[in-house]
Amino acid sequence: MAELEHLGGKRAESARVRRAEQLRRWRGSLTEQESAERRGSGRQLPSSRRGGPRVRFEDGAVFLAACSSGDTDEVKRLLARGADINTVNVDGLTALHQACIDENLDMVKFLVENRANVNQQDNEGWTPLHAAASCGYLNIAEYFINHGASVAAVNSEGEVPSDLAEEAAMKDLLLEQVKKQGVDLEQSRKGEEQQMLQDARQWLNSGKIEDVRQARSGATALHVAAAKGYSEVLRLLIQAGYELNVQDHDGWTPLHAAAHWGVKEACSILAEALCDMDIRNKLGQTPFDVADEGLVEHLEMLQKKQNVLRSEKETRNKLIEADLNGKLQSGLFKNKEKILYDEETPKSQEAEEEIKESSSSSSEEEEGEEEASESDTEKEAVLLFLQ
Repeated sequence: MAELEHLGGKRAESARVRRAEQLRRWRGSLTEQESAERRGSGRQLPSSRRGGPRVRFEDGAVFLAACSSGDTDEVKRLLARGADINTVNVDGLTALHQACIDENLDMVKFLVENRANVNQQDNEGWTPLHAAASCGYLNIAEYFINHGASVAAVNSEGEVPSDLAEEAAMKDLLLEQVKKQGVDLEQSRKGEEQQMLQDARQWLNSGKIEDVRQARSGATALHVAAAKGYSEVLRLLIQAGYELNVQDHDGWTPLHAAAHWGVKEACSILAEALCDMDIRNKLGQTPFDVADEGLVEHLEMLQKKQNVLRSEKETRNKLIEADLNGKLQSGLFKNKEKILYDEETPKSQEAEEEIKESSSSSSEEEEGEEEASESDTEKEAVLLFLQ
């Protein structure tokens, strides 16, 4: 039990660190820049450092900035003009996520009352309730629960909101709801993996892979399996012929995902399948650049092992090719065309013989019929003579 508690603590700490990284990225995103600009001279920013025409930000960024600034009148106006209340920024954060992180209960209530999705997940699988639990905002968490937030929602690291709660009051609130709703948290954690296993087996058996991607991130089933450490799913997908180096919208491959989330076994499976370990994402980063600190040495070892495997494969292919060429030159195999001809010739000869036999038997039948006809005619003539 102590080990499990320690593991849960480590997992929560990892989640907080990664959430902090995500929020730092958000502060440099278009939404935050737009918010800062709105506090200054309007909605427009220079298109580049060199000057040039000024550009307007897309409606989603304007809406998120208005929510972040707490300007409910502007938010109402944008909603009336058709703004999507569940629009997201580059990290998949909605206005509701951000209002929660900012501990702005008034904005949280305003957004929920206007039908914001309380269970929408960001790029890392966090719902607003995950954020509230992690930050320790008890009043916001209670509000979310009373408005349909799932206490069993699972993020990219397999964590439900109660896993992220540090304060006793928050953990008690969430676990009380888990008990009240009769939720099986372990089953919730395994639900996605079981569904993916079923899909992977179906694709393997049918020989047809469905390239389903997450709308916001462009992540594939292989990315998800790699990031979450679904080893059996990963092996089945590779066996089914899934593209090893498939990239999401940011240019991340499954190995980038596995390396970043520190999933050692997934990295090993992908490397042994000879994925490209030096491929770069849209920021020019290799899997080594985005890897969890403790995994870099393991990746380097895998790359050395992979180089040996590639070398052995190339040598084996050359030997096979040389052996085949030697047999061709020695006359054991004349050439590919001859081999095909030799294989087809007996079949064509058999077909010709069948035709001849058929023709011969047909002729014999015709001759027999003619002889029978002549015999009958002779018999008729004899009878007439006797009469």
